[in-house]
Amino acid sequence: MTLPRPIVAGPQFILATRDTGYRSVPAAIAELIDNAVQAHANRVRILVREEQPLDLTGVPSSRDLTIGVLDNGRGMDHESLWTAVQFGGTERFNDRSGIGRFGMGLPNSSVSVTRRLEVYSWQRPGEVLFTYLDIDEVSRLLDGIPEPRNRPLPLWAAEAAAPSGTLVVWPRCDRLHFKKAKTIAEKLHAPLGRLYRRLIWRGLGLTVNGEPVVPIDPLFCHPETCVGGATAYGAPLTFEIALPENGRSSQITVRFTELPVIRWHGRTVEEKRAAGIVGGAGVSFMRAGREIDHCWQLFGGKRRENYDDWWRCEVSFEPDLDEYFGVTHSKQGVSPTPYLRSILEPDLEAAARTLNARVRTAFENVKKVAPSPATSRATRQDPLLPPIPSRAKATARRGLSYGIGVAAIAAPDFFKVTEQKGRLKITINTEHPFYERLYAPAGADPSGHERHAIECLILAAGRAFLTISRSRGHKWASAYCESWSDALAAFLETKRARS
Repeated sequence: MTLPRPIVAGPQFILATRDTGYRSVPAAIAELIDNAVQAHANRVRILVREEQPLDLTGVPSSRDLTIGVLDNGRGMDHESLWTAVQFGGTERFNDRSGIGRFGMGLPNSSVSVTRRLEVYSWQRPGEVLFTYLDIDEVSRLLDGIPEPRNRPLPLWAAEAAAPSGTLVVWPRCDRLHFKKAKTIAEKLHAPLGRLYRRLIWRGLGLTVNGEPVVPIDPLFCHPETCVGGATAYGAPLTFEIALPENGRSSQITVRFTELPVIRWHGRTVEEKRAAGIVGGAGVSFMRAGREIDHCWQLFGGKRRENYDDWWRCEVSFEPDLDEYFGVTHSKQGVSPTPYLRSILEPDLEAAARTLNARVRTAFENVKKVAPSPATSRATRQDPLLPPIPSRAKATARRGLSYGIGVAAIAAPDFFKVTEQKGRLKITINTEHPFYERLYAPAGADPSGHERHAIECLILAAGRAFLTISRSRGHKWASAYCESWSDALAAFLETKRARS
């Protein structure tokens, strides 16, 4: 009788599994942190080590990078450890009470980064069990997970080990984007700080090479974050979703916040990007207190715009709604079902459009009072120019500040210049054709380059007017501006003429 073929071809399956789509090393490590939290750990240490062993001739060979995740959870016994290293091996399959669920996280995330996975676990001091999964051995001769056996912890982890816990080691990492342990460690802080922000606030001690992971709040409103300042928009929205399998329901909570446009608009693009303002639009999806996705979803027909960086949304739910949110076994994304979208999108789209409009209005108000890029640049560059004589002609003023505005002026000049206490203000005459033909249309340029160039031109003219007025006399400068304004009006093909 012919024996049935196995459902899975082991070596080929494991090699193919390496490409199942973990987005990054932090995303893969997050699976190990999830397991630690599920095992009731309140301290998780991530250790990124770099060794440079000597070859047979005594010459340093290429660097070996090792990543370890050490927790103080309950640890595993012989059978639990043996099962945990299997693909799909878990004692909590389809359990909806915590972060884990499918039993794929430990081996699946590990082989996406390393060719060898080693697991140490203990429930009492000194009684450490060990097993491993080695891709190269599977390809050659191994057709199963080695039975756990006693083995002491590596010296570099033993000193920090708790009375019970688990240590996962990735000793042959061949899929890292960086070659130095220091760089890899640095790159872990921000994504893990965002993914586990709630758990850290609740007391989870998470470190990378001894440095605490600082929680990052994309909503900018938690009192324990270093970058706060956002305000809640309305009360949280709650939705009760029926669970057909047991007749109960589960709750979804949605929060919105508004970022302070007036306080933060003046930051440079680099500062906004470093703070997480630029590119932050979308929904932060929180499953069981851990972020599993950040994307632009559930806003219906509302398209994403730059203004949407200035408000935030967070959707929180529990694992019993995984099917509705389309959560995959790697917990890296959501794909809400049409049924769920029909419930959430009307309210979320309405809020998104309202918040977008509020941000637009805030920026319009800022433009009315804030210095333009041209005035800021002129203020920075003014000390490089010859100083303007003061009214007393005894001293010269160096380093003017600049302002620009618009208003209807009774005189036919196309701009007016005033100076007080070192601030030069130029007011553009809205009654002159220059305003209608050139200045106002330039404001429609999305890049702002046209308006910037025109304002630099006017600011330079205003400074020249003030210089001439102080050195040659106000009448001479006024006559020059008068002549220039008339010629400009004529060249812009208007019927205006000075009487």
